[in-house]
Amino acid sequence: MITSKRRPGQRRKDYLLLLSLFVMMLLCVSGCVRPDTGFTVYPEAFSAPPDVYADMNTTQVSMSVGETMLVSYPWTPEDGRYWRVSVTEGLYVTGDRYIPFPIDMPVEDSGMREWMVRATSPGTQTFIGNLRPRATSWNQESVQRKIMVTVMNNEQGKPAGFA
Repeated sequence: MITSKRRPGQRRKDYLLLLSLFVMMLLCVSGCVRPDTGFTVYPEAFSAPPDVYADMNTTQVSMSVGETMLVSYPWTPEDGRYWRVSVTEGLYVTGDRYIPFPIDMPVEDSGMREWMVRATSPGTQTFIGNLRPRATSWNQESVQRKIMVTVMNNEQGKPAGFA
């Protein structure tokens, strides 16, 4: 009769290896690991027209809870920089997309990066967009755009905290 001789702790290592493979498989299947992480496109977020439009020149807007804002910033993905956005708790980014300009259009930027943002709670909120160079780009500047958003209650149409 042939029996396999295992070293002490070998069984534990086998279980840890199987457990880690199972967790990695679960993450991949659940969608937590995605190959397109730079471009999260939710077409349904852009199906209805927004209530407010914002661009590079916008610094302040007013919205009511439940309304949406379309933020459009110029972008040339080929130059190596990328947009990162952040919002405060009263705003929620429901989708983002890239819209390229026609190839024969003589412009500096090759398209627009757009985000659809929904107001979820009243108060003074902030949308911040950072155009940042990749780690290997040493000669490109960073650009930051900030939009102060006053979100009002639906019922009164007044800013939150006002009677």
